[in-house]
Amino acid sequence: MEFRYRYRTKPSDIWQVRMYYAYASYTGIVNIICIVASVILIVTMWETAAGWFRVLMLFFLSLFTIIQPLVIYSASKKQAADNTDEIEIVFNNSGIEVSIADKNESYPWKDVISVVIKPTLVIIYTGTNRGYILTNSVLNKTRKAFLEFVDEHRIRERV
Repeated sequence: MEFRYRYRTKPSDIWQVRMYYAYASYTGIVNIICIVASVILIVTMWETAAGWFRVLMLFFLSLFTIIQPLVIYSASKKQAADNTDEIEIVFNNSGIEVSIADKNESYPWKDVISVVIKPTLVIIYTGTNRGYILTNSVLNKTRKAFLEFVDEHRIRERV
């Protein structure tokens, strides 16, 4: 069995990864607490707050719900601009074969460090800071079968 995908990594793909990691860390906990606190503050203080304080409360809320995601998207856009080549990635019984422009790399299953599964994407890590993002739009209808295939090979290689 073999799974073959061709795609270009888009800024939105990198943004999704960064947002997942941002909200899965301690920073994410702080962000959620700040969002909840700002909503509570707005609901309880809006009627009696001065105009400048209303602006401050709205800014505080938008800092975590609008500004931070836009900053992360901007950084993702810059990173994606450096990676404009199409990726062809093939998953087969012997491992992973990746072709990007004129570079070809192969990774046996034992070299796959981790597989991160999120609701909208899958990341296959082949190095400490080296991974391949496969979004649901890339995986399309093969997501379930692909994840079963990867899981089977990762378990087999660990034993």
